[in-house]
Amino acid sequence: MRYKVKLTYPTIILIEQKEYLLFPGQEVELPETAEVVKTYEGLGYLEPLPVKQKTKKEVSDAS
Repeated sequence: MRYKVKLTYPTIILIEQKEYLLFPGQEVELPETAEVVKTYEGLGYLEPLPVKQKTKKEVSDAS
C-alpha cells in the first residue's frame, strides 16, 4: 500500500530484513501488514493514499 510520510525528520525502518528510508513528504510503498507500519499509521506518521484506479481511455469511432 502507498503511504505519504508525515514525519518531520528522515528515518529508517526495518521490515522483514529490508530497510526503508522515509523522508518528510515522500510517497512510499510499504507492506500494510507490518506491525511497524500499523504503529506509524496510528501515530499519524504515515497517511494511507487512495488507490489509483486505472481508467479506460475512450476511443472515438472515426468512421
